[in-house]
Amino acid sequence: MALYHFSVKQVSRGKGQTVVNSAAYISGQKLYNDYYGQTHDYTKKSGVVFAEILTPEYVPERLTDRETLWNEVEKVEKSKRAQLAYSFDIALQNELTLDENIELARAFCREQFVARGMIVDLAVHEGKSKNEDEPDNPHFHVLAPIRPFTEKGSWGNKQKREYVLDEDGNRIKDAKGKDIFNAVSTTGWNDPELLKEWRRAWTEKVNEKFRECHIAARIDHRSYKEQGIDLIPTIHEGYEVRAMEKKGIKTIIGELNRAIRQFNQMFISLKESIQWMKTAYEEMKSELDRRQNPTLLESLQDYYDKKTQGRPPLPNFYAEMKRKGKNLSNLQEFAKSISYLQTHQIETMDDLQERIDELNGVVSVSKKEISEKREQLKKLENLEKMVEVIKTNQPLIDEYNHFYFQKRREKYYQQHKKEINYYRKCERELKQHLDKNGKVPTARWKREKEELQAVIEELKADNQPYQEELAFVKKVQSCADIARRDREMAEADTSGRSEEKKEKQTKFPAFHAVQTEDIFEENGKAEQQPEQKSEKKTSLLRKLDEKKKECAERDAKQQVVKKKRNHEMNL
Repeated sequence: MALYHFSVKQVSRGKGQTVVNSAAYISGQKLYNDYYGQTHDYTKKSGVVFAEILTPEYVPERLTDRETLWNEVEKVEKSKRAQLAYSFDIALQNELTLDENIELARAFCREQFVARGMIVDLAVHEGKSKNEDEPDNPHFHVLAPIRPFTEKGSWGNKQKREYVLDEDGNRIKDAKGKDIFNAVSTTGWNDPELLKEWRRAWTEKVNEKFRECHIAARIDHRSYKEQGIDLIPTIHEGYEVRAMEKKGIKTIIGELNRAIRQFNQMFISLKESIQWMKTAYEEMKSELDRRQNPTLLESLQDYYDKKTQGRPPLPNFYAEMKRKGKNLSNLQEFAKSISYLQTHQIETMDDLQERIDELNGVVSVSKKEISEKREQLKKLENLEKMVEVIKTNQPLIDEYNHFYFQKRREKYYQQHKKEINYYRKCERELKQHLDKNGKVPTARWKREKEELQAVIEELKADNQPYQEELAFVKKVQSCADIARRDREMAEADTSGRSEEKKEKQTKFPAFHAVQTEDIFEENGKAEQQPEQKSEKKTSLLRKLDEKKKECAERDAKQQVVKKKRNHEMNL
């Protein structure tokens, strides 16, 4: 079971403690104490598997030496009852490896302590149990100076005075005439709310690691009361009962307290087991949901795996080399797809569809602009054609205008009706586009045509990358859809037949057992009744033919579906 333990105390001279001794103990080293002139040697202590000093960036390198650091802390504190350092004792988890526990402790210290400007002396203890029946107790110790080290390169103040003021803003004095003040921490590291935050942060970090490693265990920083666990309180034993129990004399109160402790332990274990079961259920359910609803990346992985591995063996060397080249191309295409999805932060099919819609919008706008420019270009080209028509047909029109007699004029018109009418139409159209001098602006039209052609080519060049990207994204979507359809078909196939049985069924379709028995029963009856033998035989053959046709139609449909899917996979 996962274990939660997170305690913090203060190393204080008033309690007869020295921080150099504490540092030597947690690190398993030999350190000399300048303040007391003593040597603290814990080199024979076993179980210390990791020790490190972590500091903010502005702290000088000399303080990364353990002996230098804590001797400076001892030296800077002048009071005989000075509080020297915070001492944390935090449990690690048996469910995690030693390396995982060490990295977890280091990351937590960096995020929660060093980030707040604290200097951290970290030591991880293996906590091996001597009794095989008892679990190991891996844990880590943290020593952090209470006095902060400032960015100016010196030790700062632990506290500051906040004077108590009256309504007029004047300082209030006590009976001895001294100003009344409150000592306030300059760092806020001793704030009870910050301790709660540290405890909660450690819980979240461990549980996050459990989830990452797919471990169902969880820890909780809340007390049993906060978790809603009601334990039975033990009875106060008193000096006499304890003395009798110590001598081996069992008492009623002692027996009752042992029963209560045993019940409480069973109750706690039961609660933890239920919590473990809930967590395991959530983990398994989420895993099942993930498998039933694969992500976009998983669908692409399935598609390219099948496309690469699902090819039959080829007969010769050149064909094999060609197959390997295709496999390499598939891998490159898959890598390109993954890179594209990560770059554009596309995680689901809906995100992919949104990207396709966005690209469609860009491409359609560009195509519309190109179409408009082409229409303008076409109009200019039509105007130029009209000018050519007028130039070509001008002699004919001049000859037509020279006829003064109506009959000859009408006869000539009927002979060249099509050319004359088209000339007049072009003339009417061109009148709207003449310049101020009444002339056709052919030079301006030529210039406008060149400009329009340049704009069209530029728009096409700008639109080309979007069109290529759109085609690529649509292909990615198609691959993911094929993989999902295959997964759904595989899950929907509940026949339970093996591949070998399916192959046999393709070669020789098997009929339903009941239908087969009915056919053979009729055949047997036909043998017993010779006079009806021919009719029964005909009926039997007809039923066999019908069944064969049904099986053949079914197999043909299956083959069409297979060919279509294989064709899509090979695209």
